Amino acid sequence: MNIGKLILVGVIAGLVMGFVLFVTGAVASRVVYGPQMAPEGKFEPQELNPWYFIWTKLLIGVVFGVLLAILYEKVPFSMRIDGPVMGLKYAFWLWLVIYLWNRSHPWVYETPEIRNQIFWLVYTSGGFLGFGLAFGYVYNRLRTSAT
Repeated sequence: MNIGKLILVGVIAGLVMGFVLFVTGAVASRVVYGPQMAPEGKFEPQELNPWYFIWTKLLIGVVFGVLLAILYEKVPFSMRIDGPVMGLKYAFWLWLVIYLWNRSHPWVYETPEIRNQIFWLVYTSGGFLGFGLAFGYVYNRLRTSAT
């Protein structure tokens, strides 16, 4: 796939990832942290601005969407993504490796704060799975339309 189409796939999948991060983060923070939607003392009430959270999540999604799309194209997989299910598998394995790597230090050297662990588990998995679903769909559509 040429770089222009690959960036387009990454941007579209990244926007979906950002939107899913926003929704998953809002729901998970409400369930895990209650009405204040954040750990005590993390934000001032006026800092909990939904517009700030949505545009930052969309930006994060686009940046990572493009990076993960380029990574996918460069890694020599034996099977290529042929739809949303394969996209979900790709995103799940990426998420699992990154999540376990990120959590390895705190699990060994710190006492984990369970509520934070649950929030980040739900939040990051939701974002990655949203990315994978969109990536698999768009990647397959653009790949098959090119042939």
